[in-house]
Amino acid sequence: MTKLRVLCYHDSYDDYVGALVNGLADHVDLWLAHPASSSEYLRPMVRDDVHLVSIAMPRLRDPRRFLAVPALGRLAARVEADVVHVQQSADPWFNLRQVRGAGVPRVDTIHDVTPHPGDRTAVPGARFVHRLSRRSIARYITHAPLLRDDFVARWRVDPANVDVVAMGELGSVYGGRLPHREPAVPPRVLFFGRIWPYKGLDRLILAMNELARSRPGLTLVIAGAGEPIGRYVALAAPQLTLDLRNRRVAEEEVREVFSDATVACFPYVEASQSAALTMAFGFGLPVVASRVGGLSYAVADGVDGLLVAPDDVAALTAALARVLDEPELRARLRNGVAERNALDRNWSTIGAQTVEVYRRAIGDASAR
Repeated sequence: MTKLRVLCYHDSYDDYVGALVNGLADHVDLWLAHPASSSEYLRPMVRDDVHLVSIAMPRLRDPRRFLAVPALGRLAARVEADVVHVQQSADPWFNLRQVRGAGVPRVDTIHDVTPHPGDRTAVPGARFVHRLSRRSIARYITHAPLLRDDFVARWRVDPANVDVVAMGELGSVYGGRLPHREPAVPPRVLFFGRIWPYKGLDRLILAMNELARSRPGLTLVIAGAGEPIGRYVALAAPQLTLDLRNRRVAEEEVREVFSDATVACFPYVEASQSAALTMAFGFGLPVVASRVGGLSYAVADGVDGLLVAPDDVAALTAALARVLDEPELRARLRNGVAERNALDRNWSTIGAQTVEVYRRAIGDASAR
């Protein structure tokens, strides 16, 4: 079967895009267009056979970005792309202008159906304009069946045009799974990622306070930036040790925090998907996560992690206690992580599934 020629574009989700295009490159001829500001970060991450094309783009809220979008259409024509694949853009100017090639079908990946509560990074108007442009998009990809159903209902698109392709593991972006070693003593629970109210960090601290009463030296590592950390620190009991890395964690530090962790925790009260969760899987860590959104699809309860009801501090405390106190459970969950990383979270597998979406988009376009 002839290899497709695919142009991907993104202006965010760098880690995810880097892993995805590496998997796609097993199956297609691939050009990755991105804002020039991402070039230095992407080049070491992406395979040499992926054609990287940087596009000069003004800042996100600058309306002059509207004038930069046609460059992507010209690029699609120049490389004779069969498909343009766009990661959900936070850029209202991009969504307003669109990427138009000569009859080239467009596939969009929808990472978040709705804005997360308390996330102050959203650009006003971006989602509204994106929704208005839906007639120009051939197919959509979401990361879980529940998200697909929510997307279909909210955007009023034909469910036959929406595919589910799971997120793969993201540890490979940082050099792959870490060799197994016994967890640190005292144990360390990792909260990794941006800090916003919907992430449930306050619930995790309350659970950790209870656990720390009988586990001297128990440490909660908080690695990430977001809203001011003070209100969370104020919740911590004196018995609980905090390791605060309240900043965007540098690449060389990412491996360190995952290497030292006993378990990673994602106590979200609302979620669509979580790149931080799949990063934990990529490093071979078991997780404790809330049963919300795509997390309930990404985690196989009892296989590679434990799921708890959202906003249930008692259940969260009990699940963390099990992972911390039961070596056999930790070993079983680690094995489950490795098995799923090799199968449904493998990026070449995900690349092949994505190519099938492209072929459906081409078929849909030719049938019109």
